[in-house]
Amino acid sequence: MAGHDPSGVGRSWSWRRRGPVVPALLVVLLLGRPALAQDNEDDPLEPVNRAVFQVNYFLDRLLLKPIAVLYRDATPEVVRNGIDNFLANLRTPVNLANDLLQGDFKQGRLTLGRFMLNTILGVGGLVDVGGMVGMPERRSEDFGQTLAVHGVGPGPYLMLPLLGPSNPRDAVGRVVDLAFDPLFFLAPAAVSYGRFGTQTVSTREHNIESFDELERSSLDLYAAVRTLSRQLRANQIRNGAPAPLEDIYNEDVYQLDETGGPEQPAKPPPPQGDAEH
Repeated sequence: MAGHDPSGVGRSWSWRRRGPVVPALLVVLLLGRPALAQDNEDDPLEPVNRAVFQVNYFLDRLLLKPIAVLYRDATPEVVRNGIDNFLANLRTPVNLANDLLQGDFKQGRLTLGRFMLNTILGVGGLVDVGGMVGMPERRSEDFGQTLAVHGVGPGPYLMLPLLGPSNPRDAVGRVVDLAFDPLFFLAPAAVSYGRFGTQTVSTREHNIESFDELERSSLDLYAAVRTLSRQLRANQIRNGAPAPLEDIYNEDVYQLDETGGPEQPAKPPPPQGDAEH
């Protein structure tokens, strides 16, 4: 169960220390803020999505959360941090490929440089040497983000079994990212499953308290997850840059004129030339 949680288990849209195969919601939980049921945006399959959400939630409560709690109790924090760093290092080929496909060559150099530092000096990635020497925080990139950068819209909201919040664009991106991951082709199946499961448990452990708080503060947990996961995904695509005001308010940033329509910006005054006689 990849990064499973009540929203649905799966791969992360963010990853940083949470890893490539974790559910979007689990990273959403990092926001750690209350959410109310508030939107019905582009969710034509809501009855089906809600049913899938309930199954994912049941599996989280039955299996994943207890395992995550046990993992935290049984493993020193320094060990958990090393595991996070190692898993993040393994995902470098996926990040690098998408950096380049997005035309972000500066980020690509940083991604490659951090991988070399951590692999050579950081005991195969167990230690984040790049972070220790002042490199910017890790950034997760995936093919869903690459498609978004090139203008592909997300499509309707989807709640995937065991994978959590998604949409058609990002679902396609999950599959394409497998082609960028050498371990998917070279490692035995047992290694891939072990990596996937470890990432899932680690992600859930990071978000135990955050999701508990989300549950307590939400009138409709499904709607809260939908809203926050979409906000998180938009933030990831912007690489953390502030949202344009048009996106925040869902309208053009103009004052309304007397007719109720948008008031256009004032025209500049005419040039001050010689007066006509």
